Amino acid sequence: MRVPDKESAYTDIHVHAVPRNGKIQAHGWRQALFALAAKRSGAHGAGPEAARTYTENLARYLHSSRYVRRAVLLALDQVYDEHGTPHQEMTGFYVSNEDVLAWCREAPEVFLFGASIHPYRRDALEALERCAEQGAVLVKWLPNSQGIDPADRRLLPFYQKLAKLDLPLLCHTGFEFALPAIHQAYGNLERLRLALEQGVIVIAAHSGSSGLFINRRALTRFKQMLCRYPNLYCDTAALALPNRMEALLWWRNHPELFNRLLFATDFPVPFWTLPWLLFLSRADYIRFAREHNPFDRMAELLKGLGVYPSRDGFESLLQRSR
Repeated sequence: MRVPDKESAYTDIHVHAVPRNGKIQAHGWRQALFALAAKRSGAHGAGPEAARTYTENLARYLHSSRYVRRAVLLALDQVYDEHGTPHQEMTGFYVSNEDVLAWCREAPEVFLFGASIHPYRRDALEALERCAEQGAVLVKWLPNSQGIDPADRRLLPFYQKLAKLDLPLLCHTGFEFALPAIHQAYGNLERLRLALEQGVIVIAAHSGSSGLFINRRALTRFKQMLCRYPNLYCDTAALALPNRMEALLWWRNHPELFNRLLFATDFPVPFWTLPWLLFLSRADYIRFAREHNPFDRMAELLKGLGVYPSRDGFESLLQRSR
């Protein structure tokens, strides 16, 4: 895989934004995890200054990347119950659409707006139209932690609106550990069938892996769904982690499906290098381990494994929604 020019480089579709006030709710071991993620991004502490440092460093990484030219910055809506009432006390991490849109407007050459709209909100359909008008390129859900059941038939109007707008739904799949989970079962890939049957473009984050180290059964179901639903895509987010690396190794044997695989890092999720020593050539491992740019590091790992996400896959989805 040669180093591409910037016009043909990847778009990272899975990068986390932070609230502009820098306030992040985290307790116990998750507080240490967020501190590690902040350190990885070059930001320290909390508050508006740390949030700006994080975002400016992120933009610098993208400007200097050889393989990635821009990233979708993701919002994450708060928890709502089935009656449309917000529950801040149950929300482990919240980044508003307004904050993400503001970050994107400061660096439009490298940031795309990834909205997050909880479908149980009373104004969900209006918010969806508003975000589309503001340039959102997808909608992000983390069902386990947001309390969203993707198989709930009450979501049909939301899915129909997504399909009409041609806005992809980027949805977490598998177990969730970084944020408190309300219902882990909501991360089951098969709960997305309802959205797929309504014609929604669904991007299964983490390639449909279970997140439980043993992913073979989940990946078998995932392949079956890819074959059945042409509107199902997936990403490489967090596949460098030990609990999901089996999914990335699985991809080496399925080049016929590369056109459904989209590049993603899940930045600033910590990156593990040592486990890959067993699966890369010595030269590829050295290049991968020594790479300091987090976007290029993921690209080097994929190149070393012979896994090539579609370069124009997300671009074609963008063209459909505009």
